[in-house]
Amino acid sequence: MPVLEGRRACCRLAACAVLSAWLGVPAAPAQTAPEVSIASVDSIDFRGQTAVLDLTLSIRNTAGLALPLQALHFHCGFNGVDVAQGQSTAPVTIPAGGRAMVPVRLHVDSASLLGVLANLPPDGRVNYALQGHAEIGLTMLQIPFSHQGVIALR
Repeated sequence: MPVLEGRRACCRLAACAVLSAWLGVPAAPAQTAPEVSIASVDSIDFRGQTAVLDLTLSIRNTAGLALPLQALHFHCGFNGVDVAQGQSTAPVTIPAGGRAMVPVRLHVDSASLLGVLANLPPDGRVNYALQGHAEIGLTMLQIPFSHQGVIALR
């Protein structure tokens, strides 16, 4: 019986070592929301009832890990008027603490956009709001984001 008791003691010791090592492993950091802002309005093209608005979004990864961004889905508003829903079309991996510039094409209701443009101040600057979520990798993880800023519409 002493051999059997020795094996049990070894198994208990090994189990304790594994458990203590597992408990000592830090938890994976939660993914933080990327900072998404409009870097530039590249073009506005009116085509009847629909206007095409080309934007460049600046996406900053504030996390300590690379951000495998599969897609962004968002609403875009100017001066309190929700003008469009948008989506990025190409995946991009943003390094930890890094930034990426992502072009986006929006199809906007011409009347809504003309209403915003009709009330532009002389410098052409408007308040904008972006609200949506970032899809991370192929995991289906969705991280919400929102940002407000000022941009020139010309």
